[in-house]
Amino acid sequence: MLEKVTDRIYYMMPSNETGRPLIGLVIGDDYCLIVDSGNSPKHATEFQLELEKMELPQIKYLVLTHHHCDHSFGMSQWNLVSIANHKTSEYIKAYREITYDDEALEIAKQQGILNDFFVTSIKNDIEDRNNFQPLNAEVSFDGEMMVDLGGITCELRHVASPHTDDSTIIYIPEEKTLFLGDSLYGKRIDGFNSFDDEVIFPMMDFIKKYEVEHFISSHEPAFGNNDFILFDEHLRLGFSITEKCSSLEAGLIEYENQFDKEAPNDLVFFMKSFGLR
Repeated sequence: MLEKVTDRIYYMMPSNETGRPLIGLVIGDDYCLIVDSGNSPKHATEFQLELEKMELPQIKYLVLTHHHCDHSFGMSQWNLVSIANHKTSEYIKAYREITYDDEALEIAKQQGILNDFFVTSIKNDIEDRNNFQPLNAEVSFDGEMMVDLGGITCELRHVASPHTDDSTIIYIPEEKTLFLGDSLYGKRIDGFNSFDDEVIFPMMDFIKKYEVEHFISSHEPAFGNNDFILFDEHLRLGFSITEKCSSLEAGLIEYENQFDKEAPNDLVFFMKSFGLR
């Protein structure tokens, strides 16, 4: 079953257990667009079975939000006009140069092409790894691109995010909806989420220029503008405390002194993400 955001926007829920991201659907009068391909042909097929239950215009386009394999390794299951920004296409070339047996996956992990999460995902969800090779996008763009679905448009924009420098966000102005991919997430460094303030705050300022009622990040349910505002406020507060303090303990004390209560979990997460230990 797909989750409905608006009459024209749907998505398949992500999975915390498997780490699968969501797959999105944008419905125009003439065509439909898919957001991300799924983490495997199996994941893509499960989404396609849900699409078959709906009366839809022609499904024509697929856009990748970034290159990571949990978003791009379902490409072989789709026969669509596939689109990615130029950097995403370059990164996927590295995936196409390796094989996916156990030994090759370990080598790819040592080389930094894959990480533990990706290797586990590949082993769990790609059924015929001996014959698997990921596909690259057919169309690549620099900066921005517009896709007209008839009565509705998708504005694609390449942004540098704290998660990866090849993030694409997808704005549907008629529905006031923004697909964020993984752009609000950081990188895993030494087991901790990590945010680069010189990257995330310019990105957040850019996102706030859009008129958005529905935000869709790839590993959680859709959320509204009030949630985004709270995320931004707590993110900036966490960074300001980090700038003042040299340890997580000091940061927690600083927060309690300012607000006369214990720091909520998201504030603690942001303090850690900006380097407090």
